[in-house]
Amino acid sequence: MNISTKGRYALRALTHLAVAYTGKNDIPVSIKEISKKENISSRYLENIFVNLRKAGIVKSTKGEKGGFKLTGPPDKISVYDVLEAVERGTSATKCAADLNFCGNAKKCGVRNVWVRLDKVVGDFLRKTTLEEVTGTHIEMNNKS
Repeated sequence: MNISTKGRYALRALTHLAVAYTGKNDIPVSIKEISKKENISSRYLENIFVNLRKAGIVKSTKGEKGGFKLTGPPDKISVYDVLEAVERGTSATKCAADLNFCGNAKKCGVRNVWVRLDKVVGDFLRKTTLEEVTGTHIEMNNKS
């Protein structure tokens, strides 16, 4: 598996929404603010947030004090959910995700390795929440 900049930036950006999450009166966080704090192009972030919104991970509010908010608590949003929203899958290989990708898939012992690896990685990503990522990310950035 190769996590692209989209996946890495999505997680970094969502840490800011997780910090602002209160459950009721969340403070919207603007792309401009995230862009500045994370040194990520705001245009690139806009594209990422389109996918996150479509996946139901974030919602937008318009207006002068608008921005984005999480749709649920950070401890209920998994890293897997985020990566699935912005990446083209989380499989180590295409043959592990799609049996029809290769004509040898049904009789390939190596494919079994990739399928097992995908299960382990997928389980880990599903168990790792945005709350966990946020705590580590904010902690490390405060040390800089």
